[in-house]
Amino acid sequence: MKIILERSLDFRQFQNLIILTFITGMVFLGMLNSVDFKSYYIIETILLILNIIFIAILFFKKGLLIENQKLYNAIFLFGFCLRKKLNETSEFQQISIMQGKLSTNYGYSYDIKEFHNWEPELNHSISSFTIFMVDERKSNKKKILRLAKPEKVKLAIDFITKNTDLKF
Repeated sequence: MKIILERSLDFRQFQNLIILTFITGMVFLGMLNSVDFKSYYIIETILLILNIIFIAILFFKKGLLIENQKLYNAIFLFGFCLRKKLNETSEFQQISIMQGKLSTNYGYSYDIKEFHNWEPELNHSISSFTIFMVDERKSNKKKILRLAKPEKVKLAIDFITKNTDLKF
């Protein structure tokens, strides 16, 4: 059983990857239409492969997978599991949620004072919900998954409690 929850990239990563895909796609199309294919076929082939990889990464989703009564974190591409990581649930009895903020600052000029004065504030933060496994004494905890949408958190908790021995 599997549940695909949300995009694997955060907003800024997604935005930057779209820009990178657009740039490599335009360079590829420009080279394809302006120079002889035989002279730069290696570069054109590399650009084509990079574009395919970038587009595939844009469609990566994260989720949960149950196989042989074991819980896995998984990365999916169009519903197919590409990678899975085992979450050992035997020493844990409950799951809990911790709410917080994910923040990314893309300001690069903190070292150079002249640039820092005019660089725009590029900080981007979103709410996040981290699902943890905890033991009875709540002394030991292990992260299962971090999600950004509360409705996806509810789906993940329902999936985990239904398919494992963990309680909420």
